[in-house]
Amino acid sequence: MVIISTIGVNIYLNEFGLIGNQKNKDIRIYADEKTSKYLLSFNYIPNNFNGILVGPSLSDQMMDTKKLSDNYEIYNLSMDGGNISELKYAIDNVLKYGNIKLFIISLDPYITKNSGTKSSQINPKEYYSTFGSIFTAKYYLKKYRDIKKGDKSIYYDSYWGYTDNEYQKKDENSTELINKALSSFESSDFNHLNIDKMAYTELSDILTNVRDKNIQIMAYYYPTAKRKFEHPVYNQHYLKYRIEIDKLLDYDRDIVVDFSQNKYDYIRSNDDSYSDGAHLSRKGANKLLKVLNEKILKIQQ
Repeated sequence: MVIISTIGVNIYLNEFGLIGNQKNKDIRIYADEKTSKYLLSFNYIPNNFNGILVGPSLSDQMMDTKKLSDNYEIYNLSMDGGNISELKYAIDNVLKYGNIKLFIISLDPYITKNSGTKSSQINPKEYYSTFGSIFTAKYYLKKYRDIKKGDKSIYYDSYWGYTDNEYQKKDENSTELINKALSSFESSDFNHLNIDKMAYTELSDILTNVRDKNIQIMAYYYPTAKRKFEHPVYNQHYLKYRIEIDKLLDYDRDIVVDFSQNKYDYIRSNDDSYSDGAHLSRKGANKLLKVLNEKILKIQQ
């Protein structure tokens, strides 16, 4: 009876919108972003959105996709710490069950530096665990705690992305962190700029699948801080990465935005565009979103 009751309660609450028509329902995340967004990709996102933004934390934090064109409802499916293998689980679901018109992807070496799931957060078994498991118990506990305290946790409004108002900690200074990174470049091994073969294949498969469904691809190369990007050692390794990723893009069909171009120096050269020297601050994210929105508006003309 306890088991049956637990399952019944979880079905009734339907926290991840797995059952029924979830049109116009707002679901926010309280815990385990990867698992939550994976679960939302089965039904909730397909029911409510015709576009998705995917990438690692670089396109997750502060990227409020509500600020993009009104003709598209774009869900921020990026995941903090997510690689392409983990993102693919959720992307495949949305492409299978939804009617996506616009696919935006943030291209940065992080998503292809390794492959496979890096934790237990992404697992097909999680679908059934929502009917009663340690995960759901933890989820409800964190939800209750947040509601009771009235705190805006790191997942506040996270159905549009990771938007922690306190992400830029008082002891973090973008200028100092960028300078620190520069001073370490000569001795760095830059393994994070390498491309994992399986990850490369998975990225290729995703883009092919998106094109086969006649979905518009908008790919953008993330705006690394200019002083870091132009360092000879970093730039040498990054260009090798760029050459390989460019092979996966169709420049005649895809919309490609290269934020490493000098015309975007107003983002890259301003340390205030970053919260920690790498991730965009709210100010930097808004500048990037404005550029993407201008590109989206041209699609509609």
